[in-house]
Amino acid sequence: MGTRPHHVDPAGGALLRAKAQAAPTRVEILRLLGDAARPLTAGDLASAIGIHHTAVRQHVAMLVEAGMVRSEQLPVVGRGRPRTGYVALPVATGGPYRELAGMLAGAVRDGRTAREAGRESGRQVQVSPEGALATLRDEAQRLGFDPLARRRGEVQEVVLRTCPFADLASTQPDTVCELHVGLAEGIAEAAGGFAVEGIHMADPRKGGCRIVVRELPPQP
Repeated sequence: MGTRPHHVDPAGGALLRAKAQAAPTRVEILRLLGDAARPLTAGDLASAIGIHHTAVRQHVAMLVEAGMVRSEQLPVVGRGRPRTGYVALPVATGGPYRELAGMLAGAVRDGRTAREAGRESGRQVQVSPEGALATLRDEAQRLGFDPLARRRGEVQEVVLRTCPFADLASTQPDTVCELHVGLAEGIAEAAGGFAVEGIHMADPRKGGCRIVVRELPPQP
């Protein structure tokens, strides 16, 4: 058997990134920086989010420490003072972290729960020709959960053998785990044919959480 890659690097970078994303405001800052075509200043971010620029700088400092954002000096305009711009780094803008940040940012923006945000994202997933369960399995694979689909009578499970958000899930299960239950529910709505019964939790650092689904009888 091969060894699956561990989500935590020796320097603890994953833990810092998880803590950095635990606050909705920092998730929103990551989204704004990731979508921006240029570096954004604390003033730009403060105007977009609606909080004081001093608070923005405190949030950005944690993102910089986590290696998700870098600061750079911007050219002086006229006789103005030097300005600092912020740019999201690839670890924050690519792959599963980007997906998580985007879903959570949408929840924060619209006043929804993490589960509702996941459900909305699940409804937009392209349904696999192989069926509803394959759609759920493929989406979990894309997000980095190393899923295994298995059947137990009428009940089927998608076992999440790794969790790319394990550190955050350990401290914020209502955020991460509920988000992915909602994602499964949204896929069920879009694909049809099964209903999500819930999730059986395991230690996210070891993997093994199980999303349990039940096949629905064909509609007459």
